[in-house]
Amino acid sequence: MFETRDIYCHIRFSFFGQTDTRLKPEDHDAAQVQLYGETRMARRFFLFENITLPSLRAQTDRDFKVVVMSSDIMPQRFKDRLRAITAQDSNVILDFSTRRNGAFAFRQHIEDSLGAGFYKTAVHFRLDDDDALSSNYIARLRAVSYGLSVGTHVTFPSGLTLFPTQAGGSDGAVLPHRQLLIGLGLAIICGANFRKNPFQMMHGDVWQRWPVVSDPTFAAYIRTHHHDNDTLEAQDRVLEENRRILTGRRAGGIAERVDQIVAQSFAFTDQSRLCGLIGGVGAVRSLADLPSV
Repeated sequence: MFETRDIYCHIRFSFFGQTDTRLKPEDHDAAQVQLYGETRMARRFFLFENITLPSLRAQTDRDFKVVVMSSDIMPQRFKDRLRAITAQDSNVILDFSTRRNGAFAFRQHIEDSLGAGFYKTAVHFRLDDDDALSSNYIARLRAVSYGLSVGTHVTFPSGLTLFPTQAGGSDGAVLPHRQLLIGLGLAIICGANFRKNPFQMMHGDVWQRWPVVSDPTFAAYIRTHHHDNDTLEAQDRVLEENRRILTGRRAGGIAERVDQIVAQSFAFTDQSRLCGLIGGVGAVRSLADLPSV
């Protein structure tokens, strides 16, 4: 008889660590200024509040926890907003960690999920603070992961990609997207002998060391690409390719297909609203541009 496993979502929200800022340790002050710049933070909040949080609140299976990991040095006004916008979410755990390494920052949450003596198993998955999940994601993850052995990874390669149609513009577009072992929504079965958090790995390479189960049968995610993403060089390549698809021979019928996918998997929104949101990111420059909470 397999146990009922707890499910945890892990989100890094401007966590101050080298893996997020991608700067050398000696650039500590510059990294802090970059990470907690007013415009960057306002745009992260804009996407988190309008895309990520609504998708978590719309889950058909509400029995899961969300660990939102940030840092103790986050400026107080940003801490206050993060607390305010998640105050209604009893399943959200805010952690303003003193750690500067994500592996150590998430460790306590992994171990807590396994119980005293690590006698239990649990399911942990990753989500970025500007992406969204299908309303059925938790329910499907629970069904797929039931009975899987510790160390097994679960990937949901089908979803949507959301992006602005031009730099500085106010319009966006949505395309169907597939990527095996995409980091978004990648889940792992944790136990006494496997206590890594889902950010603690090169997600595209896990198949070389661990069993992998893939469920491509539904649209599991919305991945955003925009000019304020932290990995700008990679984003520019993706944006160029996506825009090429919009004007290519495969463009016919895409909007209708996306409407069907959104209706089936993302009942909390629609294609028009998504395009408006991603197109509106550039207009956000400070917390004053966001609704008060």
